[in-house]
Amino acid sequence: MRKHNTHTVIPMHMNTRSIITMAAAALLMVGGCKKDDDYPAPSGGGGGTDTTGNGGSGLVTSYSPAKPYPDDAVTFTGGPFNTNMAQNSVVSQSQNFNILSVSTTQLVAQPPPGWSPNTGGFSTIFIQSGTAADTLYPVYWKRPFNLMHFEDNLDDWWSGAPTRAGDSVVFNFTGATPSGMSMSLNGQSIPGPFAVDSAFYCTVSFRMPVAFGSGTDENETTTALLSATNADGKTDTLTIVWAPTPDMEVFGLELLGGGLTFDLSEMNANGQVLNFRVFGKYLHSDQPWTLSGPSATNGTLGVGNYPDEAFIVINPVSMQAGSYTLSINGTFNSYSFTLVD
Repeated sequence: MRKHNTHTVIPMHMNTRSIITMAAAALLMVGGCKKDDDYPAPSGGGGGTDTTGNGGSGLVTSYSPAKPYPDDAVTFTGGPFNTNMAQNSVVSQSQNFNILSVSTTQLVAQPPPGWSPNTGGFSTIFIQSGTAADTLYPVYWKRPFNLMHFEDNLDDWWSGAPTRAGDSVVFNFTGATPSGMSMSLNGQSIPGPFAVDSAFYCTVSFRMPVAFGSGTDENETTTALLSATNADGKTDTLTIVWAPTPDMEVFGLELLGGGLTFDLSEMNANGQVLNFRVFGKYLHSDQPWTLSGPSATNGTLGVGNYPDEAFIVINPVSMQAGSYTLSINGTFNSYSFTLVD
């Protein structure tokens, strides 16, 4: 088998300068394909992923919380750190974090107010401590937890209604956990349940306990501190307009056992009374009632803790015969009956 020699054929029209130019261009192409190893290397500290293959300096070995809120103080563990606070910096999203403390093994820093990570919820953190440096990527952040403002009072149809004891209300949030939340008003625990939707700008709905109510004047308003705590312990507060007196509603008035005409002598002989039931929602103790007729009288419901029913007992022992009407003042609810001898 004949061996063929391989030769480079140079066109006759090319001169020596052209050959040198071609060789230089080839070298540039080879150099342009070289991997750029100058990108700041993530250390993997705290679970970061090294996406460049360079390997970090190892200044930071871990950080806590593992997934912080954007306003959390973050503790970076490792070192040795320069204990002069002025010789330390933590930067992310081109913003300097506030250095809270530093020791040889821990550096504590907090994002500035209003800081937020990328849209994807992560960021790169660059740490400089003296002459040592490290890069953490990606660091994932939780959504900001923010109890923002009162959106809707489901028990009142007009705009700007205050939060009232006993009312069903909806508040706007960001970053609320779908389960495990707790809330309180002026330090009193609200039992829930709390309905949380899953959107970034979410709403939380619940009923304000009627047990938080006081007074009988529904026009009275003040302020109260509403506190919300996520399942992981993160807390935020909001001062709200608070109406302590529940919104009373009277649905009806009935006589137990029924009847329209009663024998006065027979009732007195048997010790019978007229027992009226008032039913509604969050009845007030000072709600007045009036009995009109030959033996007119009046009174109040006299109930406590805002129940949904109350009873008015009419004893006929000293009443005269005639037509009577029992009415709940300020409502259309009444009951008419007649006492005969």
